[in-house]
Amino acid sequence: MEEQLAQTFLLIAAAFVAVAILARLRLSPVLGYLAAGLLLGPHGIGAVTDSEGTHFFGELGIALLMFVIGLEFSVPRLLSSGGAMIGLGFGTVAGATLLAGAASHFLVGLPLLPAALLGGAIAMSSTAIIQKHLVDTDAVSSRHGVAATGIVLFEDLVALILLSLIAALPDAANEVEMEKVLLRMGVSFVALAGVALLARRTLGRLLGWVARSGPDETFLLGVLTLVVGASLAAEKIGLSLPIGAFVVGMMVGESDFRHQLEEEIRPFRDLLLGVFFVTIGMSVDWSQILAQPAVTFLVLAAILVVKFLVVFGVTRLSGLPASSAVKTGLLLAHSGELGLLIVGRSLDSALLSPAIGQPVLGAIAASMLVGPILAQWSDRAGDLILRSRDPRGAEIETAVRTTSQELKGHVVLAGCGPVGRLVALTLEASEIPYLAIERNVERLRRAQQDGHKAVFGDASRAGILKAAGVDRAAAIIVLVNNWHRSVRIIREAKRLNPAIHVIASLRDDAHLGELAQAGAAHVFPENYAAGLGLGAQALMTLGMSADDATDRIRAMRAQLSPDLQIVPR
Repeated sequence: MEEQLAQTFLLIAAAFVAVAILARLRLSPVLGYLAAGLLLGPHGIGAVTDSEGTHFFGELGIALLMFVIGLEFSVPRLLSSGGAMIGLGFGTVAGATLLAGAASHFLVGLPLLPAALLGGAIAMSSTAIIQKHLVDTDAVSSRHGVAATGIVLFEDLVALILLSLIAALPDAANEVEMEKVLLRMGVSFVALAGVALLARRTLGRLLGWVARSGPDETFLLGVLTLVVGASLAAEKIGLSLPIGAFVVGMMVGESDFRHQLEEEIRPFRDLLLGVFFVTIGMSVDWSQILAQPAVTFLVLAAILVVKFLVVFGVTRLSGLPASSAVKTGLLLAHSGELGLLIVGRSLDSALLSPAIGQPVLGAIAASMLVGPILAQWSDRAGDLILRSRDPRGAEIETAVRTTSQELKGHVVLAGCGPVGRLVALTLEASEIPYLAIERNVERLRRAQQDGHKAVFGDASRAGILKAAGVDRAAAIIVLVNNWHRSVRIIREAKRLNPAIHVIASLRDDAHLGELAQAGAAHVFPENYAAGLGLGAQALMTLGMSADDATDRIRAMRAQLSPDLQIVPR
């Protein structure tokens, strides 16, 4: 017991340190878990043994991950993104799998099935890395964001099939048994799908009853019971453990409890998934990789090049402009956590030999380290191509210039979401001319439906700002969610018009200093706005005059935002 406790402490402490460091570097915490397993595992310093208990908890983490992915595969979501998911996803996965599998078969000499599994593993990208980048850059609804989301959803579905195939195979696969294996998989999938369809309505009612009749713990325990029970049922009928969790996720994805389920499950999922990645790190054999570092490097280079070319080609054929195709290609060029899982399972089942599987495992882990860097480069590369090659860029600038040609001394709104529409209403009520620039189609449509003067465009591009008349505008109000884009917009606006007044909004105060350094004279973090607004109302409710309350709040803002004092007024 003491030895197991000591090993648990070492793993948790090592994972904590590694994840904390990577968080500061804005890299995926997955790499921290892998590093902890690499360092402390049997192929590292040997401080932690590779136990069945650790692997079991890792399996539960994968089941919870698949449950959350299943929530994303609800029928409405599939219908809304079906074209992007099926068309782009199939083309990307098929292309990457064929190229990587063919190379493994003809160049390395792997049999067809292990080569196909290896190709499928390389075709997977990290959902966590991609979604984090899209959210951070406010690009979830952009053209490349929609394409990337559809592709990774399809990849998740393919990964599920590959994991089921590995689970159904004997320890050493041979082509003679493949027909029986595929038949058993098909029967099992049909049986599980039939039960899921029959229980779909009943399960929604059951969750509603549990949510109404007990405390939060009851609801959480009920969900965990469903996930683990479905995983057990899938295991019993010959499918992999995560399949049942995925199916349950799909079943409840259409219910009113979807977002609550995600919040309730997330702590357990993140913790147990971290254990899984630790076990993957423990299974990486340093001696195999160091014995042939050139092979690992070549596999890494092949992953990045092949996946970029395949994604770029498929997205271009689907009609995406070159800029969006480059962004999507760089964003998905790495391999991901499901690729690690597929290779790890193939090694455990002896479908891949360590001499081949270990370098691939190391290359996939290394590609996840490169992934966030490529994601950051993707926006710059796409913008450069948009400026130099995309003919739509000139058309958009012309449309913006036509709308703004009679404006002078006006206000430019960079963004017209919920906050931007309120600012537009305020300017309209005061009869102050303005022009809003919005690149999100849904937000643009809503603003135009509400009667606001809004045009399509990316305000971080100098050409769009110039077309909007920033050089003759009185002020620009920056209302985008990503601070990197905010800084670019502010710098371009100040370069075009050094005398322009710059006001900016942020979600929080984490990057207030960067916006001030770029040239914003006034920055309003949304958390400050809400808190200070409530504080002002409280002061007036308790008898303070409106002028005194305003002065008090202004003084509080100065104390909370010392970074703004460096900007000349």
